[in-house]
Order: sequence, then structure tokens, then C-alpha cells
Amino acid sequence: MENIAKLDESSTIVSVTLHENGLKKDGTYYATVSRNKATFKNTLAEIAEANKGIDPFQLQFTAIIMQKQILKFLKQGKTVNVLDLGTLYPAMKCNAKGKSDVPENSSFCVKFTPSPLVHQAVGDISIDKIVYADEAPEIRMITDVKAGVCDDTLTAEQPCCIQGGHLKIGGEEGGIWFAPVEADGSYNKDESTWTKVSDSELFRNKPKELYFFVPALTSGSQYRIILKTSFLTKQKDRKKVLQSESDIITIN
Repeated sequence: MENIAKLDESSTIVSVTLHENGLKKDGTYYATVSRNKATFKNTLAEIAEANKGIDPFQLQFTAIIMQKQILKFLKQGKTVNVLDLGTLYPAMKCNAKGKSDVPENSSFCVKFTPSPLVHQAVGDISIDKIVYADEAPEIRMITDVKAGVCDDTLTAEQPCCIQGGHLKIGGEEGGIWFAPVEADGSYNKDESTWTKVSDSELFRNKPKELYFFVPALTSGSQYRIILKTSFLTKQKDRKKVLQSESDIITIN
């Protein structure tokens, strides 16, 4: 049997991530909750810790016997109440186009219906952290098209390609800028010092790649490329402008 005398660490931080609804595309969000996994060993160890008179190995043996019995019932096609926490029951996945196809094109699976006890247990969970997955532009690679290299250098007045995700530029405040880099590697936040790529110089504007001509910048100078976009669909912009910055780029 596995050693359950020591309790494994399990996270107790509950975080909620809000994702923009990509199906409705109306600026609404849906939430996902962090999955802090409590293993079989965690469960047994915490019971043994809270009930000092129980032999942890006897507890494990009993749990395994119950597990085997539940599996036996399921193999018999029975619906099983699991410790009053909910019901496991067999279900069928069926892709049949007609009556004769059912046996050949179907397979069994298991579904679970939680009990009121379970709903009550999770009803009072407190949230430790909320994170917005706002799908800001993700810059993965910057290529000097003329030189055919992606080594953090670009050639002034020559084509450049940015590849990544959620890149498509859109909205009144959307655009591509080159922001001068300070001595400490940060970029100047004063937007009046930025050089914008004109709309006419952006000749490919796609979610996974941007192609544009680099402005007439001084050779040897360093910048960070700033992307701003509120694109959501062809008919609708996001309510919020999303922004991303590149690593430091040197102009040839």
C-alpha cells in the first residue's frame, strides 16, 4: 500500500478566471474556477489526521474495498449512490443514423449527478483571487522580412512580420507604435514620443500575424513595439482597449 502517513501539500487558494465570451461576442464574460486537486492520499491522510484513533492503512483498505464494489455495480449497469454525495449512472454516447447503427456506433460512459449536500458544500466557497483573461495581443515572434531573421533587429522602412495570437488591430484607438527604450530597458510612457505605423503601411492585419513597414527610424536606436486593439468582430469592438509590448527591438 502507498504511504499515507504524511499529508501531501494541496493548494487551498481559490481563484476565478474571467474569459470573454467568444460565442456570443457581446463583451460578456464566463468564469472558470481553479482546480486545486485533493488526491486519494490527501483525503485519507486528512481523515487519519483528524481521527487519531483510526489506523490509516485500515482506512485505505476499507476505501479500496468500497471503490471495488462501486465499480462492480457500474459494470452491472446499476446506478450507484456514492456516500450520499451524488449518483453515478451509466449513459450512452450514440451517433446512430438509424436503428441498425446503434450497437456498432455507440459506447457507454459514466455521468454524475451531485446531491444537495455537495451543492451546499461549495455554496459558501470564498474567492481568493479574480483574474481577467482579456486575450491581449500575444507577440511570439518578430521577423525582419527583408533579412529573413528574427533576432530582435529590424530594418528601417522595410517590411516586418509579427506572429502570435489575438493580434488583429481594430478600433479607434488601435494601432502599432514604436516606443523609445529608456536606459533601464523600460519604454517611454509619453505617447507623444512614439512613432506610429500608418494604416497604409499595415498591409496584412490578421489575428495570428501582422505585416507592416517599419517607420523611418534612426539606425542603432532601440524601441519596444506597442500593439493596441479593441477588435472583437467585424461588426463590434471590445469595450476595452487591449495592449501588449514587445521585447527590445534594435533598428538597423
